[in-house]
Amino acid sequence: MQSRSLALVGILALAVAGGVGFAIADTGAQATATNSTVSVSADATVERAPDRATVTVAAVGRGETAEAARNNLTGDADAITTALDDAGANVTSSRFQIRPEYERTETGSEQVGYVAIHTVEAETGNVSSVGTLVDTAVDAGADRVDGIRYSLSEETRQSAREEALTTAMDRARSDAEVVAGAEGRTVGSAVSIQTSDSGRYVVYAETAAAGDAGGRTSIEPGTVTVDAAVSVTYELN
Repeated sequence: MQSRSLALVGILALAVAGGVGFAIADTGAQATATNSTVSVSADATVERAPDRATVTVAAVGRGETAEAARNNLTGDADAITTALDDAGANVTSSRFQIRPEYERTETGSEQVGYVAIHTVEAETGNVSSVGTLVDTAVDAGADRVDGIRYSLSEETRQSAREEALTTAMDRARSDAEVVAGAEGRTVGSAVSIQTSDSGRYVVYAETAAAGDAGGRTSIEPGTVTVDAAVSVTYELN
């Protein structure tokens, strides 16, 4: 007997876990041997190509004083932001900081000046454009790529989760039927179900830039995974 599928991806990088449980009560059940149960656990993993990407770049300046460091910034954050906007990205944050910079010495460390960092973060749903966004930011004055994160949109993640849960439930019932069959019994309705899900919802990529002056940045994202697990108790007939 096949159960109706419920719904779940397993990507490096940043993991999330949660659990939901519910019980289905049979008000007519009686505590007899014929109402014994079997409990099984199963899991499943679904992979998806990322459909969201976040690029973080920065302009950096150094100097003997905080003011000098700020004045020595390699690029204007406004110019970087405008360039990314024009390239179709959605700039989600812009952060600026100045801090002392230290250098290790034989006796410990000593301050050698200040470093100013202006960080800009942008998101896009066009995953294939990430390399172009990196080049656009660098051309506008960014001299550091702090990170590239690939992830799933909520709609894609939910679809993957549902698929994984469906597969996990199918596997759970199949295992229960094998166990029940070995005892000459058949599997009835589920009387309790618990689910949990996790996965590699975010993957990180390193940029790979061509070495010649005319080269452009090329990036290949990995897949994102969603995992689902179920623990099911079935009534035995």
